[in-house]
Amino acid sequence: MNQLNSARSKVARKRLLNKQLSVLPPFVPINDWQAYRINRTTASSVLHDLIELARRTTRYTIDTEHDDYTHEAALIQIEFIRRRSVILLIEMCHLPPTSTVTFWLIKSLLAVILSPSNFIYSWGNGIDELSQFVHYDLFSSSTIQRSNNIDVQVDFKLWYNKVFLHTCGLQPHEHDHSLCTCIHRPVKHRQDQWSLQKAIAYAFGEFLDKSRTKSKWRQQLTHSDEFVRYAVSDSLAVTKLHMLIDGNWTKEQLDKYNHRQCF
Repeated sequence: MNQLNSARSKVARKRLLNKQLSVLPPFVPINDWQAYRINRTTASSVLHDLIELARRTTRYTIDTEHDDYTHEAALIQIEFIRRRSVILLIEMCHLPPTSTVTFWLIKSLLAVILSPSNFIYSWGNGIDELSQFVHYDLFSSSTIQRSNNIDVQVDFKLWYNKVFLHTCGLQPHEHDHSLCTCIHRPVKHRQDQWSLQKAIAYAFGEFLDKSRTKSKWRQQLTHSDEFVRYAVSDSLAVTKLHMLIDGNWTKEQLDKYNHRQCF
């Protein structure tokens, strides 16, 4: 009963935060994008083109979703980070039979993406996330263990603490401290991590809608579906935050960027 009450309380807090942050301007990605739904109906020609594009791409962002009702590992989102990004929405509950050419092509595409020579960005441990999809037989445990995963959530926390120093009297090296009263530093404990939504809000002053987190992700997506926009935004948000870390941005650079986005 206590676990159930705790889970309900956590959901309620997330809904309240989503409502509070919704007054901010909506999230804007750093580049244009095109989404591809990958499932049993995906044409072989499309998959061949995506494999060729993957061979010319070295940086990716991954995210995953679980169905809130069945708890199935249901969706993998993969962004090809390019001037115009391509985002795969791999609908795991709607894959073709394993004996088909389409399945083999999807598996081949993921083999190229997960090559150890590529950079795989994620919010949290991407290897742990992908491990929950191994039973679909699109990739093996050894493949994802060899992948070059970069946890942007951990790196963002380090970057943020370096750029946004304490104003409450604590020393700079006292990163996440229970005695911290700084409004601009919401993470107060070393073991705590930033949520993706809060990171976007504090860094860019934008609202990343998380109202669809608890959803039926096993159902098939449609091109006009708001679930597609939600899934795409999560990947694009991680990529936008990594831009700050990769460029080692200063507070002045971030302020200038945010000011420019207002006009």
